[in-house]
Amino acid sequence: MVAARPVSWLPFRVIALSLVMGTMGATMASPLFPFYADLWGLAASSITIVFVSYMIGVMAAFLFLGRLTDRLGPVPVLRAALLLILGGLSLSATAGGLGSLIAARFAIGIASGMVTTSATVGLVAFEPLGTVRRAPLIASMTTMAGFGLGPLVAGVAAQLAASPLVTPYLVVLAPTALVFGGLLAVRTAGRGETAAAGGARAVRLSLMPRLVLPDREALPGFLVASFAVFTAYGLFSLLASLAPTFLKDLLPWHGPAVSGVALAMVLFCSAGVQFPARRLEPKTGLRMALSLMGLGVILLGLSLGLHIAPLFFAADLSIGLGHGLAFMSGIAIVDRIAGEHNRGGLLSSFLSIGYLGTIAPILAVGFLSDAVGVSNAVIAFCAVSTLSTGLLLSTARLVPVHARAG
Repeated sequence: MVAARPVSWLPFRVIALSLVMGTMGATMASPLFPFYADLWGLAASSITIVFVSYMIGVMAAFLFLGRLTDRLGPVPVLRAALLLILGGLSLSATAGGLGSLIAARFAIGIASGMVTTSATVGLVAFEPLGTVRRAPLIASMTTMAGFGLGPLVAGVAAQLAASPLVTPYLVVLAPTALVFGGLLAVRTAGRGETAAAGGARAVRLSLMPRLVLPDREALPGFLVASFAVFTAYGLFSLLASLAPTFLKDLLPWHGPAVSGVALAMVLFCSAGVQFPARRLEPKTGLRMALSLMGLGVILLGLSLGLHIAPLFFAADLSIGLGHGLAFMSGIAIVDRIAGEHNRGGLLSSFLSIGYLGTIAPILAVGFLSDAVGVSNAVIAFCAVSTLSTGLLLSTARLVPVHARAG
């Protein structure tokens, strides 16, 4: 039994704002890493570990909690996630050492993973309009916009504030608390939740990790899309974790606002490209994404090797556009092949594969940086990424032109 679609846009907007706040909290620490490095004497590998602790939290949420949304509905999961984000931001603002910062980032990672899955499902469940489904596109654009706002807001706040490791967190805490209050007023009666009541809720709740995969005929396209996002997240994570360090050797301007703007530019490009590209078939979108990301890593390597700042901004633009097209196309594929009973689990599997790109490669670059320097390590990463994007581009033909609806 499927309920009628909601009449009001208000719950939809509150859920979208929840997604913004969840993703802002995820990325806002990046411009602050140089402050932590100076304050606590951290090496590049230690900064990378802080960044990866967040990603491990995200992966834990996808693997252990990804099916909570199918079982409980998106709104209760969103409420719990925003509470955890509030706690993680508070712990970040009061962190007195590396251990407490890692714990805070891990908690925010868990919350961010919960938000990403539940809000994406919630937007589908609470979308009022009929024939044209905008929710997957809005979810993708909102995710990238929130990721972009995080480093921008935190970088500017840290640049201007007397307490650069406290004020940015307070700036994000206040609106997050307001959005949490709005979520408390949302009635949990979206059509996706009602459908789940007839299917997934009849199944015993389990927190055991399990990847939910599509049917065999849809699996190749699903995997290509997932590993395209793996590449996109790996490139962004490189910029987010180490850009504040290598930008000071490349650009004449310095400070958290500079690195915050550089990271925000990637993600605003990612969000901005999705609306004009919304009518692209997923196969076409993935091919364009992989081509742009391949070009971006070549330009990034050249900018560092030749110390040419305009090449860095061109790389930023190319990676950002590719990032957005990869995420948009991947979300579209998942939406087409998922049913109401497994949408949350399948989305978690897709994001789990994608987020793996934010862990192992970035750890390798961080530890390599300690041995050969940040710029040389990033250039090596760019060489490997160029090969991987070329390989994925050759397999994009596996994505069906029309994925089977779930």
